[in-house]
Amino acid sequence: MSQHKLGVCVPYRNRELHLNEFIPKVGKYLKDRNINFQMYFAHQVDDKLFNRGATKNIAAKHAFEDGCDYIVWHDIDMIPEEDGGADYSYPADAPRHIATQISQMDYELKYHEYFGGAVLFTKEQVEATNGYSNDYWDWGMEDDDLFWRCHKEGFLNVNYLTEPLKDQKYISFNGVDSYAKIPYKREMRGLTSRSHTISILVRAFHTLDKNKVFLIGDKERTYVEYPILRFPGYDYGISFNNSRALSFMFWNSFNKHNYMWVKRYDNYWSWITAVISEEDHLAHFYLNGTEVDSKGGYGSPSPLRFNGRLKNYGTNDLYLGMSPSQPDESSFKYFKGDIAKIYGWNRPLSTEEVENIHKELPSKDLVIDYDASKSDQDILQFNTEVKQEDVHIYNSIVPHRVEGRMRCLPHDDEGIVNGKFVKGETTAANERRYVLKMQQDKIDYKSDGIKQLKYKVVGEKKLTPWAKMIDITL
Repeated sequence: MSQHKLGVCVPYRNRELHLNEFIPKVGKYLKDRNINFQMYFAHQVDDKLFNRGATKNIAAKHAFEDGCDYIVWHDIDMIPEEDGGADYSYPADAPRHIATQISQMDYELKYHEYFGGAVLFTKEQVEATNGYSNDYWDWGMEDDDLFWRCHKEGFLNVNYLTEPLKDQKYISFNGVDSYAKIPYKREMRGLTSRSHTISILVRAFHTLDKNKVFLIGDKERTYVEYPILRFPGYDYGISFNNSRALSFMFWNSFNKHNYMWVKRYDNYWSWITAVISEEDHLAHFYLNGTEVDSKGGYGSPSPLRFNGRLKNYGTNDLYLGMSPSQPDESSFKYFKGDIAKIYGWNRPLSTEEVENIHKELPSKDLVIDYDASKSDQDILQFNTEVKQEDVHIYNSIVPHRVEGRMRCLPHDDEGIVNGKFVKGETTAANERRYVLKMQQDKIDYKSDGIKQLKYKVVGEKKLTPWAKMIDITL
């Protein structure tokens, strides 16, 4: 038997069928693995909207008071599968996510940053993050909020693409009136009208003061692209948009628009590479050398098949930070962020070349070669600044995970159906709180969590020797 004691902490309301399956099956799974455990079901019995974060905190508080030194926050509809790898042992180094392969999602991860279903925390890790927020009501975002708390506390799995680029210079764009352009030269002629590759090292910032973040729950949603790199006309290029994604767009000779994207938070340096093969009629889009993955809303499908020949842009200059294609200056969109390197090849780079572009720059057929750290660069700048710093390129920021297969018990989908929140305005309010406040550092999570619980215990009963139900009101 383990020297540690696990508290299985479950938020509960009106899930009797799930309860009757969860207790014996999860109990057997833990006993078979010699886990010392006790189950705590925090049952919200008032008539308020269900609060998953607060009930999870209440269950954890009781677990710690009973002598548990670590917990698993566990959804009642998640059942670990035998030989599925779900490891409930003590997470000494960092909180651990174990519900990574879910039957409901064909045993795939729900989305890139998913941190729900079943997560393990030590008592000390709960104290550091302050647990869940108590201010997300009904469905949605409390798990994402916990992910962000772990991010702020340094509990996530962060890896970098390379060692820092020491004293790297870059062009800084203010998002108001700054731009630059690389003048046309003969080698660039017809670059985007045939097989080619464009790659850029860029850091983007969202301009909240000018355009709102594109939120699922907003009734009126305005979609805005901020140009990073453009061949103007039928604009070809790379952008950062207000859905916090980096995007790539191009046109064919019939004026058909093609669009690809990948989710990326602002303030992260990123290697973005677009590869187009006219021979195969395929476009590939890469973030940090990894092709975009459409699973879980992380990005659009890549490769993308396109029709016809590519549009010819003739002798256009290459614009950075804006596009002059709009009818007048009042409608120009300006990019806010930094650009350090830009490269272009008049051939499609191989997958291996793209994967290693940060380590070895292919010299064959290189026709655009810009590095802000190099002198005598052929570039015109307008209202920009040249700055310098050690550039860190985050490859990924995700929870520490072990592969755990979970069978998801049948239940009504309370999330997103047909692009809308099932729970409507309550989930939309949760989304606004998380994206516009929590992620913008406008909430002090140390003042909203397990240490600030306000609730009343109105009943308690033992369900089995290893499971108790705690009736509470908020």
